[in-house]
Amino acid sequence: MRVVGVVACILVAFVFHTVIARYFTFLASYLDLFTVLAAGFGLMRGRMVGMTTGLVGGLLQDAFSGGLLGFNGIAKTSVGYLAGIVGHNLIIRGWSTRLLFFAVATLADSAILAGVGHIAELPRVFGHGLNFFYLCLGNAFAGILLVKSLERGEHSELD
Repeated sequence: MRVVGVVACILVAFVFHTVIARYFTFLASYLDLFTVLAAGFGLMRGRMVGMTTGLVGGLLQDAFSGGLLGFNGIAKTSVGYLAGIVGHNLIIRGWSTRLLFFAVATLADSAILAGVGHIAELPRVFGHGLNFFYLCLGNAFAGILLVKSLERGEHSELD
């Protein structure tokens, strides 16, 4: 049943990025659901689930964004793996630590994208001004909601 939940979350993120973001462009610049999913599932369910979610989400994002295939796949896979390591070794409880966790996951995603772009000699263009800060905040709040819903789902499975 957990696989169905992961696939459903990836499909919701895909629909958000392909359909809804076309009509509400401000949401697309302040929210990257594939990064949130990779980090959230890595944190809550381990490295392998985080990596797989990141790989599938990143490749979907690459395939439909018109860029080179693999940039987001590498970044999201790495974020999912690192989130799984952090989730295994540290206690991430409470909204403040989760806010910080998802903001750092967004920073890591952007740093990996910039590094891969530098290696491929393709400069990555990031938002100007406070847009990157708003992306970190948007991802952090979406991540807190995702983790809360995952926790609620785990508690209902135990009952």
